Amino acid sequence: MTSPVQSTRGRARVIVAVTLILTVAFALPLIARALGGSSPVRTPLAAFAPIAALVAVAATLVAIAVAWWLAVPLAIPTLFLIGWQVPPRRRTRTRQVPESGPETSASAAAASETVTVRFMTLNALVGRADPAAIVGQVRELQLDLLAVQELTPGLAGRLEQAGLAELLPFSCLDPRPGHTGIGLWSSRPLSQLPPVPGARNPMPRAQLDVGWPITITVVHPPAPLRGNQPRWQQDMDRLLAVLASTTGQQIVAGDFNASRDHAAFRRLLAADFIDCADAAQHRPWPGFTWPANRRFPPVMRLDHILVSRPGAGVHETRTVDIPGTDHLGVLAVIELRPIPSEGRASAPRGAWSAGRTE
Repeated sequence: MTSPVQSTRGRARVIVAVTLILTVAFALPLIARALGGSSPVRTPLAAFAPIAALVAVAATLVAIAVAWWLAVPLAIPTLFLIGWQVPPRRRTRTRQVPESGPETSASAAAASETVTVRFMTLNALVGRADPAAIVGQVRELQLDLLAVQELTPGLAGRLEQAGLAELLPFSCLDPRPGHTGIGLWSSRPLSQLPPVPGARNPMPRAQLDVGWPITITVVHPPAPLRGNQPRWQQDMDRLLAVLASTTGQQIVAGDFNASRDHAAFRRLLAADFIDCADAAQHRPWPGFTWPANRRFPPVMRLDHILVSRPGAGVHETRTVDIPGTDHLGVLAVIELRPIPSEGRASAPRGAWSAGRTE
């Protein structure tokens, strides 16, 4: 017959064992995220930092049931994991009021010019996304720009049949079989630019004229899985190099297969860009986008719309559910105002080095 003392000790051993298992589970993404850089192991593991934060909280709570001294060392990494998932603090924009005078009045008038751009990006899951639903959202959300990744020739044709060209008549399209097709539609004329050079997956670029030029880049580096991590890293490095060398305002949208838990993505933000989902006045949290076709909610934010910081404000972001795909779309409502041509040169060049690790 088991004594009460033996039973208590048995439960304590089980709790300790559960705590150790949970600790190992969250420690691996924690280490991968903290080390930064990239490797075939660390890069995929870092993506699981949001899940690791939940596991770390569970491990800490279970440890409390045993003894406070066991919970204390677990609480420290738990706080780091939670802190990494908390959205950055939004910055309040301030406008300086110039002194009166004809020249300053003209400058103030130019600075007061603003354009609102409504932009949605969507990974279409190898062309399986519902074209009628996509066009319906373009109409309902009154989009100015739509970027689609994994755009197949079949989906491109179905979108045209569904009336997308009537709503967004200008486009730069590169539909392909498989995962690498990509496209951009616009309500305003687009001037096609050379794509990101050397990228394994095509990253088209175009210039949008809203009274001044805005460079649009649509991205979809390969997922850093099953041996593709070097290709993903190379595409992210090439993207960073092009963005850092481009003057003027820019918007970058797509499925980055990356989040703030990846050092390569944080380097993009360090190149004077903001993630609209972090900066919007109205935003969901955490705004995860993948996977969207499971019985459980999304656990990662892989889809982003970035905008160069000078002259930009973000009113709203939200996720958009489109049947047929495993990603949620992302909508960003961006307010842009003209900036001096030297505005993009304000950030230190060292922060834009593709070789920098965090």
